[in-house]
Amino acid sequence: MGGRGKQETRVLGALLLSFLAFALFYPLARILLLGLGTGFWEALGNPYYLGRYLFSLQYGLLSALLTLAPAFPLAFLFRFRFPGREALLALSTLPFVLPTPVVALAFMALLGPRGLLGVDLYGTLALLLLAALFYNLGLALRVLVPVALRLRGALEAARVLGATPYRAFFRVGLPLLLPALGSAGLLVFIYAFSAFGVPLLLGGGRYATLEVEVYTLLAHRLAFAEAAALTLLQLFTLALAALLYLRLPTYPLPPGGPEPVGRPWALTLGLSSFFLLLYAPLLALFLEVDPGALARAWASEDFTPLPVALGNSLRFAFLAFLLALPLGVAYAGAARERGGLDLLGLFPLMVSPVAVGLGYLLAYPSLRGSLALLLAAYALLAYPLLARALLPALRSLPKSLLEAARVLGATPFRAFWRVELPLLLPALASGSALALAAILGEFGASLVLWRPEWTTLTLAIYERLGRPGEGPYREALALAALLALLSGLLFYLLDRGRGRIG
Repeated sequence: MGGRGKQETRVLGALLLSFLAFALFYPLARILLLGLGTGFWEALGNPYYLGRYLFSLQYGLLSALLTLAPAFPLAFLFRFRFPGREALLALSTLPFVLPTPVVALAFMALLGPRGLLGVDLYGTLALLLLAALFYNLGLALRVLVPVALRLRGALEAARVLGATPYRAFFRVGLPLLLPALGSAGLLVFIYAFSAFGVPLLLGGGRYATLEVEVYTLLAHRLAFAEAAALTLLQLFTLALAALLYLRLPTYPLPPGGPEPVGRPWALTLGLSSFFLLLYAPLLALFLEVDPGALARAWASEDFTPLPVALGNSLRFAFLAFLLALPLGVAYAGAARERGGLDLLGLFPLMVSPVAVGLGYLLAYPSLRGSLALLLAAYALLAYPLLARALLPALRSLPKSLLEAARVLGATPFRAFWRVELPLLLPALASGSALALAAILGEFGASLVLWRPEWTTLTLAIYERLGRPGEGPYREALALAALLALLSGLLFYLLDRGRGRIG
C-alpha cells in the first residue's frame, strides 16, 4: 500500500505541475526572456522606474513596521480569556475577503474628498499606510497569537528560576517570539510591496507602486518589454523575501490556551473600541450608500449595468472554482508528506495578478480575449488558498484510518470518499469559501485581461471611478457596499468552518 500511495501522490503531483506549466511557468518564462532584453537595462537606468521600485520597497517596509506596532501588544492581549475573544479574532480576518476596490471606496468614504470626516487624505502616503494596516493586521495576528499563547510555560519556568517578569520576557519570551515577528513582518512586506488595487485607487500618480506602473505601461503604452523588465525586478525582490521567510527558525513550544484575566470586560471594551476605530471606513461606506444610486446602477446606460456585472462575477466565480477545487485537492494530496511540491504549489501566492495577466498576453497571443485564460488566472490565484486550509487537516488524519479501509478491501477512491472526506469537510468548506472570496474580489488580472462584456463587480466599480462627477462616485459606493456584503457572506461561511486560534 505504500507503493500505491506514492503512485497516487505522483499522479496528483503530475496533475498540478501540468496546470502550473500552462498557467504559470511558461508565461513567467516569456516574461523572463522579454524582460532580460534591452528593456530590462533601460528600465533600471530610468530614474523614474527606479523611483517606483524604491517607493515600493519603502511602502512594504513602512507597512510592515506600522502593522507590527499594534499587532505585537494585541497578540499578548489575546493571550487572555475574555468575552468576545473569538469574535474579535474572527473580525481581524475580515479584510482578507474584502476586494481592494471595496477597501479603497471605504477609505474614500471616510477620508476622501467627499469623506464623512471632512479630512481629505486622498493621494497621500498616510492613507495608503492606513489601508495597509487595515488589510494586514489580521494576517500578523494569525501568525503571532498562536506563538504568544504557547509562551506561558517558558515564561513560568523562567519565573520559577528567579527571573523578574521583565527579565523573563526579554530574556526568554521575546527571543522565542522574534521568528514569528519576522515571519509576520515579511508576509506584510510581500503583500504591500506587490500591492495594486489600493495604490492604484488611492495613491494617485505620486504613490504608484511597481505593480501599478506595470499596469500603466500595458494599458497606456503597450510597452511590453519595459513592463516585463519591471515585473522581473518585482519577482526577484519577492523571491528574496520569500526565501528569507522560509529560512526563519521555528522553536517547538508546548500547546497553550488563553489565560484568565482580572478584568475581562475591560479588555473586551478596550479591544472592541480599537477594532471599531480600525474598521470605521467600512461603517462610513455603508453610511454613504444612496439607495437611489444602486437603482441607477441597476439600469445604467453609461456603464455596465449591475445585473450584468453581478452575473459575470457569480458566473466566473463558479466556473473558476470548478477548476480550483480539483487543483487544490490535488495539491493538498500531493504535498501531504511535505517536500519540494509543497513550496512549488505555493508559488502562485508569490506572483502578482498583474504579472500573471502580462504573462498570459505574452505567452498566448492567439488566446487573447479567451475566457479560458481569465478562468485559468482566477483558479491559479485561488487554489493555494483552498489547499492551505485543507492541508493541515489532511496531515492531522491518522494514516491508520486509510490503511484499515484499504485492508478491508476499499479502493483508494472509495477509502477517500467514505473515510477521509467526511473528516475533511469542515476544512474543505473553509478553503472553498476563501477561494471563492478571492475569485469574487480579484482585480489585477481581471483589469489586464479585461474585455467589456466580462466586466465584473470589481471592474464595474473601477469603471465608475474613472468618470468624474458625483453620480458615478455614488454608484461606485453602492456597488462596493454590495460587493462587501457578498464577501462578508463568504467570510461568515469561512469563519464557521475554520476553527479558532488558540
